[in-house]
Amino acid sequence: MNPVGNLLRRIAAGRLRRRARGTADANERAALLLQAAQLRDAPRLHLEAAAALAEAGRHAESAASWQRTIEREPLLIPGETQVAALLPVVPRVARAVLDGLSRESSRGRRWKLERRGSFDGEERWRLEQEEHDTMDALLPTLRYVALAVAHTSGAPGRLRIDCDRPNPDSEAYNPVVQLGEAIITWDEGRRITGVKMQT
Repeated sequence: MNPVGNLLRRIAAGRLRRRARGTADANERAALLLQAAQLRDAPRLHLEAAAALAEAGRHAESAASWQRTIEREPLLIPGETQVAALLPVVPRVARAVLDGLSRESSRGRRWKLERRGSFDGEERWRLEQEEHDTMDALLPTLRYVALAVAHTSGAPGRLRIDCDRPNPDSEAYNPVVQLGEAIITWDEGRRITGVKMQT
């Protein structure tokens, strides 16, 4: 790795992002952000470019940029605005999103998402993670998981997901603490229609 080259690419990508923020043209903004992402090959930049490309109607390019995000950092959860922009692209990448989220993190971050099966049209999953300690804080992540499940399952449908967290007491009998359970539903169009959380 050439540190000087990396620095120059970072500076150039930053300039492209600033230019993108200053343009009202969706296609030009998408092109600039895609250039920045390709220059630095950073997951957050690829995700930003994917959202802009989707807004510009360039869905194939958006999916490719989102796929690159998943390859580099599968546990990167898009923000609410990004998810809204990416909705038309979700069918193309939903399986890759779930596959990425179902891989255990190799970056020292405790994360485990596993499917437990399907019963009467209800998908049942379990998530163990250490980043969030309340169900409210975990909600954006749960909605993202549900969106991917909705696009890889029947519709309408429902997801029931048990949420656990590693027990901070290393001497405790149970190595995990149950945060709660979320039940998320979607309609025929695979739009999220309801979220119910129990702790």
